[in-house]
Amino acid sequence: MMPWSSDDGSEVLTFLPASQLEQWDMTAKFSVTSSEGTESGTVRWINEPTTERIDILSPTGSVVARLTIDATEARLVTDDGERIASDAETLLAEVMQVSLPVDALRFWVRGLDAPDLPIDSVSKDNEGRIIELTQDRWQLAYSGTVSVTSGSDRFEVPRRLTVARGDLEIRWASTEWQIPSP
Repeated sequence: MMPWSSDDGSEVLTFLPASQLEQWDMTAKFSVTSSEGTESGTVRWINEPTTERIDILSPTGSVVARLTIDATEARLVTDDGERIASDAETLLAEVMQVSLPVDALRFWVRGLDAPDLPIDSVSKDNEGRIIELTQDRWQLAYSGTVSVTSGSDRFEVPRRLTVARGDLEIRWASTEWQIPSP
C-alpha cells in the first residue's frame, strides 16, 4: 500500500506535475540582499486564473504592501500611496530600483524553469526535480520539498529557493501552500 493512500483503498492521491499547479494561496518567508542591505519578511501570494495578489506582511502580520496583477496592469499599494504600471517587473523596477523577475518567479517557486527565458544550465535529482538552474543569468538552487494536495491531486513543490544574480540574492522558504477550491 502506498503511504498516501487510505487503509480501505478508496482514495489514492494522484501525483501531478507542478506545471499543472496553476492556482495557489502560498505563504513564504523571504529575504532580499543587495548592495543596499537586506530586507526580509513574509509574503502571501494568491494566484488565480485572471489575477494575482502578492501581499508583503510585517512581522505582526499586517499588510505593508499589496501588489495586484492582471492582464492589463500591475498596481502596488503601500502606506506611501499607489503606483501603477503595465506589468509587475516594470512597477517594481520603478519603485525599488531593482529588477526582479516576477514572471519567472511564478515558475521558479513551483520548481520549474520559466518557459520564456533562456536556460544556461540545469541539474536535476534522481526524481527529475530541478536542484540547480541557471536561467537568463539568474542562478537558482532548490532544497527540500512540500507536498500540496487538492482533492485526490497531489503536487510537490520546493520548500527552499535561493535566486541570485550579481549582488542581488533572494532567499525564499515556503511555509504554507493551499489550492483554492473551485
